[in-house]
Amino acid sequence: MNKDVIGDSHDDLAAALTELCAQLNNAGATWLLGGSCGLWLQGVPLERAPRDIDVYCDRADLSGLHDRLAGQSLDEPKWDESGCYASLLSHYRIKAITIELVGSFEIRKGKSIYRTEVNAVLKEHAHNKLLEGVSVPLMPLAHELLFNVLRERPDRYTAVAQVIRSSPDHHMPLLQALLAGNVWEPQVVSGVAELLQAPQLYEQWLIKRNAEA
Repeated sequence: MNKDVIGDSHDDLAAALTELCAQLNNAGATWLLGGSCGLWLQGVPLERAPRDIDVYCDRADLSGLHDRLAGQSLDEPKWDESGCYASLLSHYRIKAITIELVGSFEIRKGKSIYRTEVNAVLKEHAHNKLLEGVSVPLMPLAHELLFNVLRERPDRYTAVAQVIRSSPDHHMPLLQALLAGNVWEPQVVSGVAELLQAPQLYEQWLIKRNAEA
């Protein structure tokens, strides 16, 4: 990770991320780097440098990933419900940096319910980036957009939307799949469509929703 981006005081973050990826890439399990680290590696502008590391996986892969990180474990995976979030959650520490391993993640806002499906959906649309010679699988920006809209983080979703708008054909197929495969209130989808300057996204979702009603 470039010092110009994270600052000299964040050398530990770069080292922790590289070490984490080196361990998990040999775990025989699927995982994706999300959160601020994943956004940075995909060119999304951040108001402040990343301070921790978020790793997403399915329930089936969590045990294998946890075993790989057992030496740095702070706790055991357990089902956690905090506010609008729910997941199998565990924590680790590498180079004084906290890592969250998030399995079977879901977020609820009003009547909207979004669940991550890493193997079945997200993995196919993820891409890898080399960081100091280590391959890092990145959470797709379509997920990050919907996640941050639901948790009302305009500092994140505005920046993510800007990047998606620069190459919509790369992101729209997954975004449409996530909208079709989860439960959404109409105002959430219309808001996403407005952010992306893509009114057809909402129109197509509404037609499909009404056809299935």
